[in-house]
Order: sequence, then C-alpha cells, then structure tokens
Amino acid sequence: MEFRALAEVFDLAYPALDKVRDLVEPQLNAAFATSALSSVEGKLRYVPIVMPEGMRERYPARSKLRKKQQVYDCAPQLNYETFVDGTFEQQVREYIRGVAESAPHLSGLGASPEQIAEFEKILTDVADRIIANELDKTRH
Repeated sequence: MEFRALAEVFDLAYPALDKVRDLVEPQLNAAFATSALSSVEGKLRYVPIVMPEGMRERYPARSKLRKKQQVYDCAPQLNYETFVDGTFEQQVREYIRGVAESAPHLSGLGASPEQIAEFEKILTDVADRIIANELDKTRH
C-alpha cells in the first residue's frame, strides 16, 4: 500500500501542518513497505481539510473509495486551532487521527482484518516515534 499526502489548508495552519506531513509521510510509507500492508495493491491518498470556523462549511469532509482505481481518498476535516495554537504533539496526533479514519475502508482495497489492525498499530507507533524524536531534539 502506498500513502500520499496533500492538504486543503488555510494559511495560518499551513506551516505546522506541512511540518507534520513532511515527518509523517515518509515514515508511514517506510513502515507500510516492511509490513503485511506491502501486499495490499492500492493507494491511500490523504487530503486533510484544515479550515477555520466560518469556512469549514464550504469544505466538507469527503472521503471516498475508488475501487476501480484501487484508491481510497481520505479527506477528513481536522481541527484548525490545533495547527495554529496547539503543541507539536497535539498536531501530530490530530494529523494521525485523520489518517486513522481510513482504517475501516481499507478492506475495499483488499486489506484483511489483520492488515487493518497492523495499519492501526503502525499509525500509533509512527506518531509516538515522531513525538519522541522531536522531544529528544529539544532536550539537547
């Protein structure tokens, strides 16, 4: 399974979201490639929507399985305030929470229940590792 990430994001939240995306995307792809998910023929396209109050209504969540193309488009709304005023840990956890919304839909790409459970574990492990690495940087 391949993971690709983009975003629909309002200006003030962009720097934090971009930083998190740059850390998460390669780690998820590396973890998926060395797991049972490597045999899942399909792509998870993650396009979180991060808009302030008053704009969210114009940018609804719109996740969808595209079975013929073997793609699941995961486009949840994430909490805008988290990416403007939240801590790094909160931002990583919110970003990963959005990715996790795709778990029940991976069966549409051919993932088994065991692979979906592994997907969920990978998400938790990657989030914990990114947060721990960032904390280690700030301690030195």
